[in-house]
Amino acid sequence: MEGFFGTRALVTGASSGIGAELARQLAARGADLVLTARSKDKLDQLAAELSAKHRVTVRVVVADLARPGGAESLAADVDALGLPIDHLVNNAGFGDAGVFAKAGADKLAEMVRLNCEAVVVLSRHFLPAMLERRRGGVLNVASTAAFQPMPFMAVYAATKAFVLSFSAALAKEVEGSGVRVTALCPGPVPTGFQEAARIEPGVERIAALTAAATAERALFAYGAGDVVCVPGAVNRVQTVLSKLAPRGMVTSFLSAAMKRSGRAK
Repeated sequence: MEGFFGTRALVTGASSGIGAELARQLAARGADLVLTARSKDKLDQLAAELSAKHRVTVRVVVADLARPGGAESLAADVDALGLPIDHLVNNAGFGDAGVFAKAGADKLAEMVRLNCEAVVVLSRHFLPAMLERRRGGVLNVASTAAFQPMPFMAVYAATKAFVLSFSAALAKEVEGSGVRVTALCPGPVPTGFQEAARIEPGVERIAALTAAATAERALFAYGAGDVVCVPGAVNRVQTVLSKLAPRGMVTSFLSAAMKRSGRAK
């Protein structure tokens, strides 16, 4: 298992939730950081915390990856720092619940841009140098939603399926190079994500892990070179069942569950 001490990680969506916990745990393992999100105040606060506590170098780059050209601008700003990136953590993303035909078109486009396009653009930008150095890699945050279609969260689940498929394919391409690619597929995690996606806590909370526990398991899997990480026994069982059951049965079950929860609006 490769350690993180003396390396540098770029973490997107680092201002809160899983992204902030990944940053904290990378810093605790001795990695220098470049943190990015839209909120400069939150990033500055986290950077001050981590640099003081762990004696690592933390740089902040404010970026909005949901806007057109946002990922390219971030890549250019990071290049301007003159600091090589050993680990790319594509964590930034958001979801939404509701009827697809009633959803805002601009919001859906932003979701695809952030959840998919930014992952591709940043991976393509930073991966070649990792391959030249023969170390480091990419940790992409997907979701257990990636394993099945989800009525009333159709676009979100599809974007995470893209991230999972992309990560698995890329991991095979770089196999044997010293570089690894891991897809983290968390289930429910108590963060601001649910509120932003208009999701009320439901029966799935029995599978919930904290952001800290999720980040810890993610970094262990990434360090070990695992291609897919599904933290939590309940979540792993769910993903297996979703693969074994007929797709029509799975989508019908999820559709009914979303309607009962009041999310199908």
